[in-house]
Amino acid sequence: MKIHKLQILVLAILAQISQSLTLVDSTLASACIYYEKTFDWGCGSHGNGMKAYKCRCANINWLGTITNCIANNTDSDKLREHAFKHVAGRCQSKAPFNYTVSDMHRFLENGTKYLRDPTAADLDHTVYTTIRVNQTEFDWYYGKFKDYTFAVQRSQWFGWGLVFYWAAIIVVSSLYNLNKKFVGLKLSNKWISRKLVIPSIFEQALQKHPKLRGLAPGPYPNRLQFLIVAVFIVQVFITTGVGYELTLPHPYLTNRWFMNLTLLSYRTDLMSMSLFPIIYFFGIRNNPFIALSGMSYTTFSYFHKWCAYVATILAFIHSIIWTVYSIHDGGYKSWYVDAYWKYGIAAMVLMALLVFHSTKFMRDMAYEAFLFLHQIMNVFFIVCMYYHCNTLGWLGWVWVMVGILAFDRLLRIVRLVLSGGLQKSTLTDCGNGIIKMTLKRPKWISYQPGSFAFIYFLSWNDPWYYQWQSHPFTLLSAAKEDGINGEELVAYFKAQKGITRQMLYRLLKSGEDSIQVRVMVEGPYGDVLPQKVKVERKLVGVAAGLGITAVYAQMLQLLEVQVPQMGSKLYWAVNDVNHISWFENELKWLLSKNCEVTILCTTPKELDEAVFSISDIKLFEKLNVESLFCRPDLTSLTKKEIKQSSEQSRDITFISCGPSAFNVDFRASLSASLCKEQSIDVALLEESFVW
Repeated sequence: MKIHKLQILVLAILAQISQSLTLVDSTLASACIYYEKTFDWGCGSHGNGMKAYKCRCANINWLGTITNCIANNTDSDKLREHAFKHVAGRCQSKAPFNYTVSDMHRFLENGTKYLRDPTAADLDHTVYTTIRVNQTEFDWYYGKFKDYTFAVQRSQWFGWGLVFYWAAIIVVSSLYNLNKKFVGLKLSNKWISRKLVIPSIFEQALQKHPKLRGLAPGPYPNRLQFLIVAVFIVQVFITTGVGYELTLPHPYLTNRWFMNLTLLSYRTDLMSMSLFPIIYFFGIRNNPFIALSGMSYTTFSYFHKWCAYVATILAFIHSIIWTVYSIHDGGYKSWYVDAYWKYGIAAMVLMALLVFHSTKFMRDMAYEAFLFLHQIMNVFFIVCMYYHCNTLGWLGWVWVMVGILAFDRLLRIVRLVLSGGLQKSTLTDCGNGIIKMTLKRPKWISYQPGSFAFIYFLSWNDPWYYQWQSHPFTLLSAAKEDGINGEELVAYFKAQKGITRQMLYRLLKSGEDSIQVRVMVEGPYGDVLPQKVKVERKLVGVAAGLGITAVYAQMLQLLEVQVPQMGSKLYWAVNDVNHISWFENELKWLLSKNCEVTILCTTPKELDEAVFSISDIKLFEKLNVESLFCRPDLTSLTKKEIKQSSEQSRDITFISCGPSAFNVDFRASLSASLCKEQSIDVALLEESFVW
């Protein structure tokens, strides 16, 4: 079973849901209501408040008049039925009358018997019959409301423009990724790589002022990602500020101040709501665009956050506008009792909280609490948006959010089942807090090298909240290792805090080298598309610490399809050369592929101590082990590799992974090593454990 096919099917269904969006409920009904309210129906008011509706909706003459106005000004059965439904809805929401469309037809039939032409006296003397419309006057009302509808539609089109922008980004990235995986046309551009893809946006500032990393620890976007977001923000500014072409007088927009507030409110509201599907798709685990586009989860998380920032600001402007207007108009107290108003306030508060508590500082301080609250608040946000919009329209956007969350949860369950459900895993203590986890290879689903899975550790002896925690781990195929059963998957992780620290505690407490624990595996995620095109590039992996697992996984996939003459290298920076012992099988496989492996030991330790801790001394002799007693000079390393590749006229791809600071330094070092005169193409494939 191919999960990505199910993802594409659900995308198509959600696209159909979005077609049902209501722009302006009924232009015809609104024109008739505002035209007919100019006459005196014995209600003591020419307004459209609840008191006036309660009176008019009980008046058989008004009901007969309004239904005749609708029926006589359209030849479309669909438009007429919808307008009848709109009037019935107004009477239900503003007054306690539960009319049906059938009731509207009876009012029409009855009122037709008593129709007469309107007179000037009808404007200030109670009307006791049904009256026809003055076609010339009504056409003015109808035209004004058509203009108003068009203005609202334009706001929705601008909102769709934001969606299409992100769709275009994904399409372009997907075409590039699919070409790289399956076709092999050379589309890379050295200038784009050198100026946009490799350098980070804060590269120079961080190099000059390293202390800034403490305030903003990263990860940092590259210039291309920043440019994509910058263009998006510019688009938002432009589309928020243009296209306000309604003119006064207007039957609903009675003055310029109210007209500007209303149109700007619609614009910011609809543009904000249009971003909701983008925010949710970019934020879920089962984002189908990760596999298609080749963009990492970190990249989509960056886009997810900026779409959320923009949507929140637009929603805040919308909220401020109506709050200011209601206070200025004196209707705040009466509006506050309406359910849609209360739920709108609640939704705005939830959006602000979702943005605030998603900062990296808050996530790092209490990640599990953040994850739980983020999910719960998202559910409550959808509920609030439903009750905010259920009488106003645009519920399609809300149902799309529901569909995306349901789609994500369904796919999670499917992945859990296909990956073997509840199963046993073996945890082995590798020393220095490193744990090796061995799993049985799933029968019904394939894990490509470089993919990862979320692991749930289940035990009655652990705190209850650990059962709900899942952590992402890069899974390595044991089939590539000599002497290990090909039916196994392997993951390495370092005990930090929470559940991983608990697993290390259980290992140490057992007194055994290995223990068995029950787990559930949810995957695969990440780079799940196989590499079918031959790789005609030199591969250089540079890893720090546990980042070796991600670098190895990528090299494992690429070396299988690499043209052998291109050559490959791996640099692994460790603070203890004994790390080689728990990764020796993987290193053997790399050596079997003629990959040159160099171990960079960054702390003072005698190499002789490590030799005796490695089971295969011959392996150690094949490795290049360098004692640096300091951090590696990444700039010199990258310059050396680029120079060698240039002399050999071979394009080169660097694959890097490590702690956040290492990734930042490596990207900056590689960027500094590039020059305008170089003849080869240099690419960077960065794996990151943080977002």
